[in-house]
Amino acid sequence: MTRLAIPLIVLAAVPSLTSAQIPDKFTNLQVLPKETTRQDLIMRMRGFAGGLGVRCNFCHVGKNAETLEGFDFASDDKEEKKVARAMMRMVQEINERLLPATGRKDLHQVSCITCHRGSTIPQTLGDMLLETARKDGAEAAIKQYRDLREKHSGEGMYDFSGRSLSPVAEMLLREKKDFEGALAVARLNAEVHPTEPNAHILVGQVCVSKGDLDCALASFGKAAELDPKNAWVQKQIESVKAQKAAPKSP
Repeated sequence: MTRLAIPLIVLAAVPSLTSAQIPDKFTNLQVLPKETTRQDLIMRMRGFAGGLGVRCNFCHVGKNAETLEGFDFASDDKEEKKVARAMMRMVQEINERLLPATGRKDLHQVSCITCHRGSTIPQTLGDMLLETARKDGAEAAIKQYRDLREKHSGEGMYDFSGRSLSPVAEMLLREKKDFEGALAVARLNAEVHPTEPNAHILVGQVCVSKGDLDCALASFGKAAELDPKNAWVQKQIESVKAQKAAPKSP
């Protein structure tokens, strides 16, 4: 069972367990229609909770999310509730005006989970890793990747493909001139995606920048094994071999 499913299952029990705590009428609806029924509101809240992987107390004032006892649902004291209203208006704008404006039929409407995928902050893994690498370096970004992959792999919350790691290695190489850090990230990419030619190409490119021609040749060679028809890789292999054979400066 994935983490994304848990909030939906838990919240499914809300009407029976906490019916006395959820009001029958609502006094502070600002985005939803005033005639919204209790059951419709509960279903909408389940969607919000599932999309963000949270419970009711994420947006509402109250402590016991199991019983909802003492919750002040009408209160606007929490910043998260104010942000939620803005997000609801954004979703309405997309679904009711922007998507129909494309002129296409059978449009798939967006919802919280479209972007959040079970995370409170809909930040891509690549952006998270870049932020960490810029602030704390390659080692911290590598640890973050491994921890998140161990915890959330298969859930769809983050993109654990090479698309998330490659920009980190490239940033470390170009912005920070951190050759060792860039190589460590590139090798992690090749470790978790051993059958992806591009992962080994990235290692080769970092090795060339680092001046490690043996490493570059081995990595480009691995990429060539996985993708024998890749003419660009063959050119890189020839270029590295030529550099290795060139006379050394006295």
